[in-house]
Amino acid sequence: MAPIGYQRERQRPHLRQKYRRRRLTRWALLSPAVALVSTFYLAPLVLLVVMSFFNWPLLGEIRPAGLDNYARALHDEGLREALRFTLGFTFALVPLSLLTSYGAALIVRRTAKGAGLFRTAYFLPVAIGFTAAAYMASVLLTPETGVVNQILRGLGVTDGRTTWFSDTGTAFWAVVVITVWKNMGVAMILLMAGMQAIEPDLIEAAKIDGAGWWRRERSIVLPLIRSSIVLCLVLTVSGTFLTFDQFYVLTKGGPAASTITAVMFTYSESFIRYRMGYGAAVSIVISLVIVAITVAQLAALRSRRAAA
Repeated sequence: MAPIGYQRERQRPHLRQKYRRRRLTRWALLSPAVALVSTFYLAPLVLLVVMSFFNWPLLGEIRPAGLDNYARALHDEGLREALRFTLGFTFALVPLSLLTSYGAALIVRRTAKGAGLFRTAYFLPVAIGFTAAAYMASVLLTPETGVVNQILRGLGVTDGRTTWFSDTGTAFWAVVVITVWKNMGVAMILLMAGMQAIEPDLIEAAKIDGAGWWRRERSIVLPLIRSSIVLCLVLTVSGTFLTFDQFYVLTKGGPAASTITAVMFTYSESFIRYRMGYGAAVSIVISLVIVAITVAQLAALRSRRAAA
């Protein structure tokens, strides 16, 4: 009988080949995803960074600009105004979005009959593209013939001729409502999943102790779904800073350029004024702002966890 050590030595080449085949199989399975990410994300990102250091017109000579594009972005009043408007849109949208999503999650978190229908109804707008949703909203809000104006006239609230997008205030809040309706489903699903992960015994024990509905929500549910809330917060804030479609379709940045978002400003610089290099620098500045806000949100959550 061969010694054990000799048998192990004979098995090692076979094991190496087996591990090598496994490694090659993993890379073969990953390669399509790696190719897609590299082609449609990493390569454009590298090109964006390179373009930001050049005066890069759509047609004409490309010239080095160094940090001039970034210096110009930091002092551009138009970009500051767009960022201020985007920040105001974020502050208005995020609380409404979280509250409506939480309310919808309260309705659909139960396994009662009909809950599935509500889940589908609340989540269905997510499947619609923002451009399609914006065009649909423009039809509903059309003066005189739009359904919304007809309903308001029937209730005696308005004369039915309200031009929703000719005034900054009405245009702003109309887009806020449309965006909340469109995005509510994602946050609802995340919050519902967090709620359903809570042990029913905790809720039952609180009921036995005499805790009312609001007391149970405030003392048990909300603390236990904090991670889901933070995830919804990060996704919502990031999404609002990247808002483009609904304002572009519904307001075109008007009236009087009062509803231009940060991404619309980038689009205007890059594809209307053909200053591709400057538009690339603005894109990177906006990305850094989003990263900074996200890091601040996560740091605040971490500090609260440590304090608790």
